[in-house]
Amino acid sequence: MSLHQMLLPISLDVKNKRCLVVGGGIVATRKVRSLLECGAIVVVVSPDLCDEMQTLQPQIEYSKRQFHSEDCAGCLLIFACTNVREVNQEIAKAAQNLGIWCNVADDSSRSDFQSAATIRRGEISVAVATNGGSPALSKHLKARIESVIGPEYAQLLSLMSERRARIEYSNEQAERANKWRAILGSDVLELLRAGETERATQKIDAILSAVDEPGA
Repeated sequence: MSLHQMLLPISLDVKNKRCLVVGGGIVATRKVRSLLECGAIVVVVSPDLCDEMQTLQPQIEYSKRQFHSEDCAGCLLIFACTNVREVNQEIAKAAQNLGIWCNVADDSSRSDFQSAATIRRGEISVAVATNGGSPALSKHLKARIESVIGPEYAQLLSLMSERRARIEYSNEQAERANKWRAILGSDVLELLRAGETERATQKIDAILSAVDEPGA
């Protein structure tokens, strides 16, 4: 995969899907944590596990051995995270033979996809990727974004989602857009950031009611 190749950003549903992680080190642990967070069935194959991975062992299907090509069968995604380049290449080839997407930790050119540095705020996900060019830059950008998007955004999404049905079924598209813009352009986020959830909720409802009025 060329560093200049544009990648398609997607959000993939891996809940209850088998995903294979080969390797038991820190990099593999990061992949496992992300997969578990999204509800995947995580299969780990490695002769050894680092201390951090051992704490996750009750949540994974672990085989204490070397990788076999048969391990790939039935998996949605595969992550080659060993510290031996030749083994990672073997994993990528086995995945390719089965038409399964594989991420190779030490070789973006052989990867079918790249993992993104992800910021989560409740149901909000913001991902940063550099096409495998610089994980360090991804982490830097992630930290910058985390400083801007706080937990108040998760609260706002929850409040807006609760009122979505009321707006979606009673208004035309242009009217719905105006309502959301009015909320986002108000001081609701500042109120939530200050811990004034009740006032923020009242403000949202007041905006919706005002925009609903004829001639508003």
